[in-house]
Formats: sequence, C-alpha cells, structure tokens
Amino acid sequence: MAERARERFVEVGSGLRLHLVEWGAKEGWPVVILHGGSHDASHWAEVCRALSPGLRCLVPDQRGHGASDRAPDGDYSCEAQVADLASLLKELSIERCALVGHSMGGLNALHYAGRWPERVAALVLVDVGTETRKSGLEAIRRSRERASGAPPPDPSAPPPPFDLRLLDFVPTYGGDVAERRRLLEAVRSPLLVIRGEKSRIGSARSAQRTARIGKGRVVTIPGAGHNVSLHNPEAVAEALQQFLGPLAGAGRNGASADRR
Repeated sequence: MAERARERFVEVGSGLRLHLVEWGAKEGWPVVILHGGSHDASHWAEVCRALSPGLRCLVPDQRGHGASDRAPDGDYSCEAQVADLASLLKELSIERCALVGHSMGGLNALHYAGRWPERVAALVLVDVGTETRKSGLEAIRRSRERASGAPPPDPSAPPPPFDLRLLDFVPTYGGDVAERRRLLEAVRSPLLVIRGEKSRIGSARSAQRTARIGKGRVVTIPGAGHNVSLHNPEAVAEALQQFLGPLAGAGRNGASADRR
C-alpha cells in the first residue's frame, strides 16, 4: 500500500474514544485487525502496507492501549472489548468484514465471530487458538507478578503504552478450552490459523487442533515467535494476502463462501 495511513478517533457505545488507523482504499473490502495485549496498531503497520490496496485494513488501538482511552472502571474483560468492536463496526457502517486477531485480539475476534457469524467473511487467528501452552501461561503469570510488585509510576515519566490493569484479566481471558471450541464451532466463515514457528504461547499441535475444529488450515511463520507481525511481517502479509486476496476483488458487497 503506497499511501500513508489515515488516523482518527471513533467514540464507541461505552463512551470510550478508540484510536483507529486505516490503510488501503476506502472502498476496499474491510479487514479489521485486532492487536495483542500490550500492543497497539503500530505493530501491524508493516503488514498492512504490504497488502493489496483492494483490502481496507482498519486497526484500532483497543481500549486501554496506545492512543485509545483507558477504561475508567478498569474493565478490560473480553466481553467489554467485544462490545467495543461491535460498536466500532456499527459506527463505521461496516456490516460484514474479515477479522484478524493476534493473541488477546484473536480471542476478541473469536468471540465476535462465534456470536455473530453472519457478520464475518473470513477469520484469521494469529498465534492463538483453543488452547495455550503451559509455558505461555507461566510467562503470563510472571508478567503479572512483576507488574504487581513494581513501584508506583513516576508522575513525570511517560505513561505506559497500555493500562496495566489489563493483566488482571489475562489468566481467564477468552474463556476455557470448552468455551473457545464452542465459539469456533459456531463460526461459519473460512478460517486461517497463523502460528509463529518459535512461539512459546501456541504449540503446533494446538494450532492444528484449532484449524481442524474450524475446518481451516495452518500457516507457520518461519523464525517468528509469538509476535509474528514484528518478527516476520513479510511472511505474515503473504499469508494474509493469499487467504484474503479473493475478497479484494469481491467489492464491498461481495462475500466469501461460508465453510458450512
């Protein structure tokens, strides 16, 4: 994508203002990308620039992240974030889109697609699935312990890139294995599972199980860990282009075939 990114703020139903970054033609097929926890839209910039102009990439900083508002009540539950997504799409007059979600954002995408399958033309889960490695859960636990034991922030220092209260929701975020499987079974759109070759969060076996439940396929990103869009953006963009490319020629009113 040759043109520069477009940025704006959109107020959603919760009253929060979400920072939104867009790439691609305004009339292109909408591809909504949800970043992972502690990240923001900038983590997907290189990927979005490499995709076809026929795909309109929309990447919001989710609540509590980047330039978006922090939740006054500290609610960073999956339910609250999915409600933000539904409200954002309504404000943008997007009735159907492709959804790409990484880690926390992938679970938000899964919950949205499982709840409103008719609104999703394609689903991409990036290094997240129905299960999480025990080593990944342990890394999350250590992060929470470090955050809880840290000294109060210096008022004169720049604010952290995300609201640390998010970490309180991580251990049970997105539900258990049974709930994730139930949601995935409700999804009707084509599914792509992207996994980092060296990821400590999602195992190859979990990725295959997730793809099998969703009747999808797995693409492994060489040399990448959990943060695939940063470690190998070229390979991620290639995988997304191959999977979502047909939508680029379908027009805003086009639709990919449901898998069921």
